[in-house]
Amino acid sequence: MPANSQPLSELIADLDFASGEPLADSNQGEVRRFSLNGRELAIKQPKGRGLAWTIRAATLRHEFRAYQRLAGQSGFPKCHGLYGGKRLVLDFVDGTPIRRAELKNHEIFFARLLDIIQAMHASGVAHGDLKRKDNLLVDTAGHPVILDLGTATLKRDGNHPINARLFEFMRQTDLNAWVKLKYDGYENVSDSDAVMLKRTGIERWLARWRRG
Repeated sequence: MPANSQPLSELIADLDFASGEPLADSNQGEVRRFSLNGRELAIKQPKGRGLAWTIRAATLRHEFRAYQRLAGQSGFPKCHGLYGGKRLVLDFVDGTPIRRAELKNHEIFFARLLDIIQAMHASGVAHGDLKRKDNLLVDTAGHPVILDLGTATLKRDGNHPINARLFEFMRQTDLNAWVKLKYDGYENVSDSDAVMLKRTGIERWLARWRRG
């Protein structure tokens, strides 16, 4: 950071959020892009008022804890902090959602993505919503970047059976999503990748329901 630059905390506190470039809007909050002192940032803050705002602010705190566990790991935007309890500040990642991206090497891309997912799980974080293709970017170098940890499951230390079961369920959901993204479904999966796949009863029921 330049010696005379204003501290990031002050820049965020004085920020007119409505002036940023809209990037995403979800039930949890709104994400906008800002250029601040040479930084390209994506800032997420809750929307609404009253109880709705309070609940969404809690999800931002949860998301921040997930990013803290993943600090220094590749495959995620760098997190600069949660400011004022309401603004989650991340590096902006220039990329294309996987649904629109052209992969130069399909096998290498998904091998990298699997490494990222498994490292995430080893840090006690399960995403749980990787099947939503807007949550996976292909950056300008062709590498995978996972976004939006607002609904991630965090594994607790110690003996917490319910949390452990939920984490395992979400961990498997992430691996199932990896297979589905790689093969655009569950057909013709190679034997080596099939070991990652373990579809739940809920997934199978939803698939039958969608097919009618």
